[in-house]
Amino acid sequence: MTQQQNQLVPIQMGGHLLGRMTSDGKHIEAVRGKVALSEKQGEFVMIQEKAMTTAKGFQKLNTIAGVSIITPSTLTAPIDGEVREVPNPFPIIDPASKTISKVWVRKTAIGFSPIGNLVITQASLLYDIRMYFIQDLMKTVQYKADAGRICTLDMLDPEERKHMRFEAFEGDLGIAVFLNNKDILKNINTFINKKQFAERNAQTIAERLVMSKHPALAFPYIDEYVQPGPEKQRFANVELWGWRHGLTRQQMEQVAQQAERGEEIQLDGIKVVKQEVFVSEQELVEFANQEQESDEYSSPDLSEELEKGLTF
Repeated sequence: MTQQQNQLVPIQMGGHLLGRMTSDGKHIEAVRGKVALSEKQGEFVMIQEKAMTTAKGFQKLNTIAGVSIITPSTLTAPIDGEVREVPNPFPIIDPASKTISKVWVRKTAIGFSPIGNLVITQASLLYDIRMYFIQDLMKTVQYKADAGRICTLDMLDPEERKHMRFEAFEGDLGIAVFLNNKDILKNINTFINKKQFAERNAQTIAERLVMSKHPALAFPYIDEYVQPGPEKQRFANVELWGWRHGLTRQQMEQVAQQAERGEEIQLDGIKVVKQEVFVSEQELVEFANQEQESDEYSSPDLSEELEKGLTF
């Protein structure tokens, strides 16, 4: 920000909007606005009595914050035992089914923080559909004893192998499930959907990750903003700052490229802060489950068709 922008004067802009104007009274440089997030629209979800902002919610908040989300053209990732530069996003195909099993993706978020610094958050992640599938199966077996069990493959007798599917998750230890069990069919339904929308889901989770870690959009949990109401009918009114600036999309992309190359980023009069975001496997699983729950349109229930003999 320029020297004048260090002397911002509050102004009332009508409604819920509050602005900050330069001391010479010529320019509005920042706006504080209130955004209403809807539970029904999937902009936040309630998980274990915690209100968590989804990708849709962050996108709505970003109408005020004005953070640019950029997808670098390439990313560096371990592929087939060696670190390679590959197109971004990069799907990995299961050779047996010829469908996507994993997706590597990288995202960058660039925007101004509430105090006026230009902040860059970056993240790479591996969206591993099979591991989400195993976790879903584990949850089902944990509460439904007739759905399957934890074992090794050699613990299954010949008759069980005719009706069960075994998925290893560590060495020879894995989970065996009955394919005609209705709860397992629901897990398979979710698995098919995650395969079908793998690239989209991977990019959505990566965008949500970099937005949630950016100081302009640091509202991953919004319990204190949620208004009382019936389930799926609640709203959360979140207030946040957004900066008005003269940087073009092209300049933002150039900054992102400099950050990717590890170069020193220099913009006249603007302090730039770079942050690489890391996320645990458990967080990724939670993100995936929350996005699945919030996206009713990408989750048609195929369990009845599967029970009738749909091949997969």
